[in-house]
Amino acid sequence: MFGIGPEELVLILIIALIVLGPERMPKVARDIGRVVGDLRRTSDELREEFLNADKLLDKAADAAAPPTEAIPATTQASEPATIPGETAFDREMRDARERLKREREA
Repeated sequence: MFGIGPEELVLILIIALIVLGPERMPKVARDIGRVVGDLRRTSDELREEFLNADKLLDKAADAAAPPTEAIPATTQASEPATIPGETAFDREMRDARERLKREREA
């Protein structure tokens, strides 16, 4: 966590408790937790927007590109559609790698 060890974290918490006092410390901790949660949600939304924009661009490029020959069924069947524990980001990255690999081979 930001290169801070447990000893440094305890020291920071003790100093914060002395400066803020036991009355204001829970409110400050709640506010910090709320801000961190908002930042995470915003980060997730931004990442999803980038992934969706990539999909929209791919669809537009596919619609504008001339039709190409189909990929052999053996290539499609050899790779699983999803891997257990795989996130949407991991799946998109795997698909992008496969797409680039196919383009280089063609």
